[in-house]
Amino acid sequence: MTGNRLRRVWDTRAALGAWCWIPAPAVVEQLVWCGFDFILFDCQHGEYGISDLEPLLRVTTNTEVTPVVRVPTNDYYAIGHALDAGAEVIVVPMVETREDAERAAAASRFFPAGTRSYAGTRSTQVLGADPEQVNREVACLAMVETATGLANVAEIAATPGIDGIFIGPADLAITLGLPPGPPPFAPEVEKAVDQVVAACGSAGVVPGLAAGSDYAARGLRFLTVTGDRVLLRRGQAELAAARGALGSRSAG
Repeated sequence: MTGNRLRRVWDTRAALGAWCWIPAPAVVEQLVWCGFDFILFDCQHGEYGISDLEPLLRVTTNTEVTPVVRVPTNDYYAIGHALDAGAEVIVVPMVETREDAERAAAASRFFPAGTRSYAGTRSTQVLGADPEQVNREVACLAMVETATGLANVAEIAATPGIDGIFIGPADLAITLGLPPGPPPFAPEVEKAVDQVVAACGSAGVVPGLAAGSDYAARGLRFLTVTGDRVLLRRGQAELAAARGALGSRSAG
């Protein structure tokens, strides 16, 4: 056990990761071999539930890849289950108020810092069995992805036990009355990114974004750059190129 490596990365540079939506250990293994700093296992929009998580997290054991889990909702059971399965970082969606942030933070830590229940699960082999040590190493990121959350971002970022803010640009755009889309985002969303970075800087926590590495220059320290579905869809471009090459040869 070496502790939560992602915390050390944040201290020196932006951490770059990949989404995992497909519930297959072989897919996770391929993402691990790519060398990402973290894999974000998505129990909110992925093709698996919280109960399917542990076999996927096992693939990251004894690697340089930190397992991050986005739970489906701000729920005590879901957060505790993900941590018991071996998650080192929890991402909680749709955090809109300080109260939401307090609930997420409490579920992520043992007493006296929180209300997480202790059990001798595989998590003890990941971040250790000492509650005090685990409380220091585990990280909880609150997702700001609504206009309400953005209005309260300074309070959310300053909530004890919240280690960072992860921006969800698609939902944020929708709640601002804009269509969701890839970066570069609409000016209102780009402005929101800077607002979140500033709030995180004031609170001393990590700002993150579901976007590419270009945003590291804007102060983002936790960035998803691709995902298993995205990588597989690249086969479409390879197929088009192959068909084009065949067409050229046929014409010649």
